[in-house]
Amino acid sequence: MKTLSLFSIFIILSSYSYGQKTKDEPVSYEDEISLYWNKKNDTLKLFVKNKLLVPIEVILRERATNNESSSILVKPKDSTVLTFCSGKIPDSICKKQFNDSLRIGYYYGHKSLIKPELDYLYRLPFKKGKKYSVSQGFNGKSTHKSIASKYAIDFQLEIGELVFAAREGLVVQVIDWFTKYGGKSFMKKANKIVIMHDDGTIASYVHLDYKGSFVKVGDRVSKGQKIGVSGLTGFTSGPHLHFVVRKERDIAIPIYFEGYENQELKRRRRYKVKN
Repeated sequence: MKTLSLFSIFIILSSYSYGQKTKDEPVSYEDEISLYWNKKNDTLKLFVKNKLLVPIEVILRERATNNESSSILVKPKDSTVLTFCSGKIPDSICKKQFNDSLRIGYYYGHKSLIKPELDYLYRLPFKKGKKYSVSQGFNGKSTHKSIASKYAIDFQLEIGELVFAAREGLVVQVIDWFTKYGGKSFMKKANKIVIMHDDGTIASYVHLDYKGSFVKVGDRVSKGQKIGVSGLTGFTSGPHLHFVVRKERDIAIPIYFEGYENQELKRRRRYKVKN
């Protein structure tokens, strides 16, 4: 989940497209959502605007306990009210109370809009005619242990090798300006392409090359379409393609591939596109 402080509502939120990023500049929540106050009569409301093409789930949490206070669906390119106060309390006091008591976070997707097709067969995300090894599969002991990555698969693609869409869908995020790799400090500095499928699930193709995308946000891609180039960026010690499909709240789901029905891809085994 991406989190931000309500302190941000006291400043002017700037926005700019991903294409205007300079090398190795991290993604900011300001690229994806904006927060603003609006007062009408005696009611002061805090709005959130979703700048993305994917629905998001915005979550308010109590600062003191970290307990979830509320959850709100915000549709693509839409705005909604997060919270409000009314009466004779000064605006500055209302804003400070919110900031002192609440934290905001958000996820791509929403449970009400995601119905995972668990029997769907994906295309292996690399070119035909060559076998590729799996360096880490489901529940991998290295980095595939969290709820967000337990069903991720790492394919041993070298720098410059082509990446193909495993399933048709809408491109909702493209990050292609990072140039470096390393330890955990590079966790949020990987180039990637994110695609939302028709069942609402969201696929991430991660560790792509600098300027290694052939698609842009808003493109509709077909299964097997060439979408990018493998690289060496982000939290990694070597080149590979990290592929994962998630439902709501970044929960990874198990995925299976054409030609390997009901088979879990295993570490150190080699696989090829069969269709």
